[in-house]
Formats: sequence, structure tokens, C-alpha cells
Amino acid sequence: MSTPESQNPTNDHVDMAGYLMEMLTPDEKRRADGHLTACAACRDEIESLQEWSSALREIPDEMLLDGPPEDADLLLQRTLRQVRQESSGGRLRRLAVLTTAAAAVLAVAVGGGVLLGRGTAPSTGGTPQAQASAQVSTAPGTRTAAAVDPLTNVRLNATVTPAVGWVRVTATVNGIPAGEKCRLEVVGRNGEVVLAGSWLVSPAGESAGTTLNGSALLDPAQVTAVQVTNFAGKKYVTAAV
Repeated sequence: MSTPESQNPTNDHVDMAGYLMEMLTPDEKRRADGHLTACAACRDEIESLQEWSSALREIPDEMLLDGPPEDADLLLQRTLRQVRQESSGGRLRRLAVLTTAAAAVLAVAVGGGVLLGRGTAPSTGGTPQAQASAQVSTAPGTRTAAAVDPLTNVRLNATVTPAVGWVRVTATVNGIPAGEKCRLEVVGRNGEVVLAGSWLVSPAGESAGTTLNGSALLDPAQVTAVQVTNFAGKKYVTAAV
């Protein structure tokens, strides 16, 4: 039985990363297109990685609040170099490396994994919360909430904006000591708790408060509250919405 590898004995496969990211020269692009018409293995891999590209386009803007990490370009360059070095290997090895490349691109795009918006102190030019509030104030179904916990003295002001099957959350948190690793969470009617963002409280955040944006995969109709906890499980404040 013939296989994609036996049909292409030279293993001269397409530079997948360069092709998907439109980094090829016109001549390289023409050669790649020609190769794809005859190589089922590369076509399958391209289709698989295009799913990652589609997923990247669906990432909410809030996840890009802080931009990519400082070493993002270096990370991407190293990953692409690894992809090219491994491209002559077997199909399974190429798939594993290409998946790593897609994951690296995703990590760069969201600026650091699950951290959906590191909080920063308000600036003189207007807070991100104020700017976000101006953008979503007319959205149907938008809800706001405010609360101060009598035990922790932590204050939370939150805006929950509905999307299709999920919600955006804009929050300002005051009163948490610097150095605390915190979570912004959305609570559902059935008690389900969904992470909307996480951050490390800075000295500026302790004195002036932390404003951040996040998102949670929870039906807007099911949202009952927004809360702030730390990584140890301590609940600082809950605001009903």
C-alpha cells in the first residue's frame, strides 16, 4: 500500500509555518501551492493548522489587553526554526512539532497563557474600565454591580456585557495587598464558577486599585455574581449582578 511518505520519497514537504503565516516569498508560495496539489499529507496538515488560525481569530480582544510578552518574537523564531528543522521527518513527528508551533503562536497572541488581562493602576489618560464602559454601555443586557466586603474591606465594581454564549467582564478592584495572586471569577445560577481573568496585585494596584478586562464562557442569562478570590481560595469580595 502506498502512503503519503512513499508518494513523496524525497520528503520535500511544504514549510507549513511559513505558508500559514504568509512568510514565504512569491516563488516559495508558488512552489508550495504546487506541492500541495500533489501531497495529501501536507494538505491534511494545512487543514489541521488552519483550525488553530480560526481559533486565534475568535479570541476576545480583552485577552490581548497587555500585548505579547517581551520575548514573543524570540519564542516564535525558535519555534519556527524547530518546525523547519523537523520538516523532513515522519508525518507523526511533523504533526507533533507543528502542533507545538500553533500552541506557541497562541501563547504569544494572548500575551501569556490564561492571564486574561493583568491589572494596572489607573492612568491619567483615563482608565481602561472607563474606556471599556463607554464602548459597552449601550449593549443590550449589560449589567453593573458594586460591593464592599465588610470583613476584607475590598471593593469591587464590575460590568458584565453579554456575548453569544459568553460574557465580557470589566472590573476595578481596590483594597487587596500587593503581592497577592488573584482571580476574577463569574458565578452561575447553579453555583458554577468560571475564571474570567487573573493577576498579581502590584504596589500601584494596592494603593490605587486594579482595573482589568476578562471574559468567561458562561451563558449571560446564567450569571448571578462576580467575585474576587486569591489562589489559595480566600474570597475577597462578591458583587451580585
